[in-house]
Amino acid sequence: MMKKNFRLFITSDIISQFGAGLILVALNWYIIDIYHSNSLIAIVANINVIAGILISIIAVGILKCINARWLVISSICFRIFFIVLALVLFKMNLDKKLAIYLLALSGGIGWNLYFPASKDILNSFMTEDNALQINSFAEISMQVGLLTATLFSGILYRYVGFKNILVIGIVLFVSSLLIFSSVKYSEQNKIKADKNVKLFSYFLKEKWLLLLGIVLYIPFIGTNIITTALPGYIKDHLSGNSIVYGITDTMYGVGACLASFVLTFIVKYFNKEKLILFLFIFSIILGAVLSLNQKLSLAIGYIFLLGMVEPVIRTIMYTRTMEIVPSTLLGAVVAFWNFINLILQFFANYGVGKVMDDVGPQWGFIIYAGVMILGSLIFIGIKKPYKTT
Repeated sequence: MMKKNFRLFITSDIISQFGAGLILVALNWYIIDIYHSNSLIAIVANINVIAGILISIIAVGILKCINARWLVISSICFRIFFIVLALVLFKMNLDKKLAIYLLALSGGIGWNLYFPASKDILNSFMTEDNALQINSFAEISMQVGLLTATLFSGILYRYVGFKNILVIGIVLFVSSLLIFSSVKYSEQNKIKADKNVKLFSYFLKEKWLLLLGIVLYIPFIGTNIITTALPGYIKDHLSGNSIVYGITDTMYGVGACLASFVLTFIVKYFNKEKLILFLFIFSIILGAVLSLNQKLSLAIGYIFLLGMVEPVIRTIMYTRTMEIVPSTLLGAVVAFWNFINLILQFFANYGVGKVMDDVGPQWGFIIYAGVMILGSLIFIGIKKPYKTT
C-alpha cells in the first residue's frame, strides 16, 4: 500500500513539475522575445521571490499545526487560479505585463507552499534504510518533469504559441491535483508550542544549522540564476532561438536525472563531504567557462554538466539534514530555510538582470560562479558539525 501511495505521490509530483516547467520556460522566452529585457525577467523572478517570502513566513507557522495534504492542494489551486486569470488577460488583449506578473505570483505562492509540505509528506514514506534512495527518486521525479517540460516548451512556443501553453499548464495542474487527492500517508505528529521545542529555540540551540540551510539552498539559488540568465545568454550572446533554448535547458534536467540515478552508487565509493566540496569547485569552474564560451554546442554540454552537479549536492545534504533535524520540526525548518533562501534569491536575481543588461549577457554566469564560491566557503566552515552531529 505504501508503495502504491508513493507512486501516486511521485506521479502527481512529475505532472506538477512538468506543468510548472512548461510555463516557466515559455514565460521567460516570451519576455526576452517580446520585450528584449533581462531586467524584466529578473523583475518577474523577484515577484516570484517576494510572494515566496510572504508565503514562507506563513508556512513556518502553519506547517507546525496544519495537515500537509491541504497545503499541497492549496498550492496547486493557487497555481490554477492565477494561470486562469493571466490567460483571460492575454485572451482579451488587456494588460499583458499584469498577466506576466500574475504568472510570477502563481509560481511564487504555489512553489513555496508546495515544497516544504511535499517534503513533510515525502518524509512519511522514509525509513532509516531508504532515505537516500527516496530522496534521489524525488529529485529524479522533479527533474523528469522539468526536463521534459523544457524540451517541449521551446517547441510548443514556436508552433502553438504562449497562450496555448497556459491552457496545457492548467490541464496538467488539474490532473496533478486529482492524482494527489488519492494519496494516503501517515501524517507526522505536529508540535505544539506549550509541549514541544519551539522552532526558534531549536535554532538558538543549534546556530550552525542556519548556515547549513544557506548551503543546502545555494544550489537552488544557482539554478534560479541559470533560469534567469539562460534566455538572454542564448538569444543575445549565442544568437539562438526558442528551440535551442528549450534543448539547452532540457540538458540541465538530463544531467540532473543521470546524476540522481547514479548517486546511490557514487556515495558507496566517495566520502560525501569531499564529494560536496569537489562539486562546488567544479560548478565554479563551469560558471567561469560559460561566461567565456562563444559556441551553442559547447553551452549545451556545459549546462548538462551543471545539471549533474547541483542535484547531487542537494540530495546528499538534504538526506543528512533529515538525520540531524527532528522529524516533527523538519517541515517548519525547511520552510524557514526557504525564507532565507528567497531573500538571497531576490538580490541574486536583481544583480543578474541588471548586470546582464548593463554589461553583457555572459555575466550572469560570473555571478553564478560567485554564488557557488560563497556556498563552498560556508560549507568548509560548517564541515565539522555537519559531519559529527
